[in-house]
Amino acid sequence: MVLQIAYDLHQHGRDYDAVYAVIKAAGSNTHPQGSVWLVDTLTSPQLLRDGLHKAGDENDEYFVAPITRNWASFNMNKESVEWLNSSSRRW
Repeated sequence: MVLQIAYDLHQHGRDYDAVYAVIKAAGSNTHPQGSVWLVDTLTSPQLLRDGLHKAGDENDEYFVAPITRNWASFNMNKESVEWLNSSSRRW
């Protein structure tokens, strides 16, 4: 399934690398916007959220939810649009 991940890292000196590592380990991914990633994964939203929580700080915020093939965008980067349109996506 394709999951959307949105986050706010609140701690001074935010550790983006640890959060990015969890996202990248979950599966094929793209980073279409500043605090938004999309990942094609077999991991449930709850397990991915828990992994992000462990990688970040206690006051960080995460939202993880599946998206469907029925999506729309405007001015999103070409790489992310091609990633979404790939026949390899597991909708």
